[in-house]
Amino acid sequence: MKIIYIRETDETCDIIQRALLRIKRLLNVIKVDEVEEKTVCYLPIFENSRISKYGIKKLAKRINILLEKQGSNTVVLSQSLETNYSLKNYLYSQNINILDGRYLFKCLTQKVIEYIFKIKRRTMGLRRSFIVN
Repeated sequence: MKIIYIRETDETCDIIQRALLRIKRLLNVIKVDEVEEKTVCYLPIFENSRISKYGIKKLAKRINILLEKQGSNTVVLSQSLETNYSLKNYLYSQNINILDGRYLFKCLTQKVIEYIFKIKRRTMGLRRSFIVN
């Protein structure tokens, strides 16, 4: 299962960047980066910017097209997008699964504990009686 992280743009807030961002928003341009085998999508909005329901609907459709190209239907939203209920509703209406931290926490708990024991064994030199199988 491929999971895609969706967040706002991280560009600066000067006048030229804002103008370019408005053009990107009109054209529904979503920037996609591959970082260490993870896909991150940058939406053409700032963190606390207001978007009309029509603009959110267009972004949700564009996200759906992008997910079909990537072969996925599961996303993780950033904190500020997580509070945008109209975007979440549009994504749910297009059968896109939105994961929150609780599901990821359940899936990754065992890996995190194994990683901690691996690191602690190396740095502290734990005895064999403390090694957990």
